[in-house]
Formats: sequence, C-alpha cells, structure tokens
Amino acid sequence: MFVLKSAFWLTVGFLLVAPHGVNLGAQASTMKDRAIAAGMQAGEQLIVGQIFANATTQTAALPAPAVAAPSAALPLRDTAAPDFVFPRQRPAALG
Repeated sequence: MFVLKSAFWLTVGFLLVAPHGVNLGAQASTMKDRAIAAGMQAGEQLIVGQIFANATTQTAALPAPAVAAPSAALPLRDTAAPDFVFPRQRPAALG
C-alpha cells in the first residue's frame, strides 16, 4: 500500500512541477550549440593570443646563454643517503 501511495503522490508532484508547453530537447540543443561556439571562440582567442605573444617575445629575446655540459666527475647524489630505508619502530602501545 505504501508503494501505491508513494507512486500516486510522486505522479501528482511531477504533474504540478513539470514544465508545460516547453520543448526541453530543443532548448538543450540550442544551449549545447551556444556552449560549443563559445568554447571554440575562447580557444581561438587563446591560441591567437599565444601566437602574438610568441611573435613579440621572439623579436625582443636575448640570446640564450651557453649551457655547460655535465661533467662525468660529478657524483649522482649530492647528499649521503642510505641505500635502504629502515622501517619505523612500532609504538609502545602496540607491544
């Protein structure tokens, strides 16, 4: 009986709240098209902005300093770290 009462009241609530005379599919399609167009326009502006920024920085760029090749005499590690990790001790409460 509870299921029938719930179904009845859910149906009544839907009929009261549901939009009438509105084509939700057409509105969703329109909103999708507008969102895609806005995203494409934003992407174009971003790409064009980066191209213009690179064009202006390339003309005013200073020559890059020469990078020294790494020496084979340098150690692989700067600090003396152990080759293995000791496990942490158990807390006294665990025995």
